[in-house]
Amino acid sequence: MLADKVTCLIFSCDKFSDLWDGNLKLFRQNWPDRDFKTYIVTDKPTSRTFPDVEIIAAGADVEWSDRLKFALDFVNTDYVFVTLDDYFLIKKVDNARMESFIELMEKGHFDYIRFYPRPKRATKEQLQGWKGVYHVDINCDYSVNLYSCFWRKDFLAFTVREPRNAWMFETSLSKQAKKYGAKCLCSYNQEYKILDVVRKGKILHAANRYFKQHPGIYEGERELQSWQYEIKLWVKTMTARHIPTCLMNPFRKIYSFFGGTTFIGSK
Repeated sequence: MLADKVTCLIFSCDKFSDLWDGNLKLFRQNWPDRDFKTYIVTDKPTSRTFPDVEIIAAGADVEWSDRLKFALDFVNTDYVFVTLDDYFLIKKVDNARMESFIELMEKGHFDYIRFYPRPKRATKEQLQGWKGVYHVDINCDYSVNLYSCFWRKDFLAFTVREPRNAWMFETSLSKQAKKYGAKCLCSYNQEYKILDVVRKGKILHAANRYFKQHPGIYEGERELQSWQYEIKLWVKTMTARHIPTCLMNPFRKIYSFFGGTTFIGSK
C-alpha cells in the first residue's frame, strides 16, 4: 500500500490546463490500482474539479519553486511522486513494483529515484540485486531533474529554500543534491513510461500522432510544433548526450551566444 507513504504532485499552470483531462485519463487508465492522494499544483484558482484529484492553487505571482514549497504543506507522507502536466503516462504501471521502490528507499535511505534514463552520463554502477536500476552521479549536471520520480519529502523541501523559476530550479537540482548529500537512483526499466507532449507551448509531432491513434485523449486547440524546431531540439539533445564532458560547458556557452537555451525540459 502506498497511500500512507506517497503523495503525488502533478505540476502545471493555468495556461496548460487544457492538458489536465488527457493527462489524468491516461494516469487513471495506466495506474488504476494506485491508492495515494493526488494533487494538480497550479498557479491561478480554478473552478474545475475532479473526483479523484485535488487542485492546489499556489498563486499566480510566485516562482515555480515557491509553488512547490506551497504544495509541500499539503503533503503528509514521507515520499512524493512528482510528474509534470505534459508527461502523459502511456504504459501500465506495476503498482507492486512501485511499492518495492518505496521499500528500497526506506531500507537503503535513498532520497530520489528517477524513472527516465537521461542523462546517461550521470549513470554509475548498477544497484546490487536490482537489474536495470543504477546509482546516479550527482556531480553531473541535470543528474537530478524533473522527469517523473519518487522523492524523499525532506530532500524535495531542501531544494526549494530559494525562489527559482522552473528552468533555474531544474539547473540547480544537482548542486542541491550535493549540498544535501542525496543518495539518488535511476531506473532504465520504463516503470513509468511517458509521452512528452509539449515544447514551447506547442504539441510535438510524436504526441500528435499518438493522439490521432488514440482519439479522445487530447481535444485541445494547441498549435503543432514546427519540424524546424523539433530538428533543432533533436540536434541539441543528441549533442548533449554524446559530447565529451570536458566540452559540455564550452558548447553551452557557444549555443547560448547564438540565442539557444541550455535548459532541459523548457516548454
